[in-house]
Amino acid sequence: MDYYHRNMEKEKSKILVIDVQTKQSLFECGIEDSEKAYSFAAEMEKMGLDVEVISPTLSETLSNSLGLTSDQMREYKKSLDEEMEGHDGSCCFEDSKDKIVH
Repeated sequence: MDYYHRNMEKEKSKILVIDVQTKQSLFECGIEDSEKAYSFAAEMEKMGLDVEVISPTLSETLSNSLGLTSDQMREYKKSLDEEMEGHDGSCCFEDSKDKIVH
């Protein structure tokens, strides 16, 4: 499991700002304070740090609010991916990369 998924499971509805090079979390807040995370990230970039803002997707936020287990969450994500893949040529795909964008 990668850094993003480990932390999103532990910090369900949290936004993280991480240092890209060290993968260390520099800042975290609830999704309701997303402006603070982006403001912090901008300040860190001004100081020369390469940072990334990681926030839960809409489907992750919904799943967490519904209280889905990890297994249920995986099944839900799988069904979303299958649904998106079934709509080739729609707004769910970037034409140049054929990449799902949900």
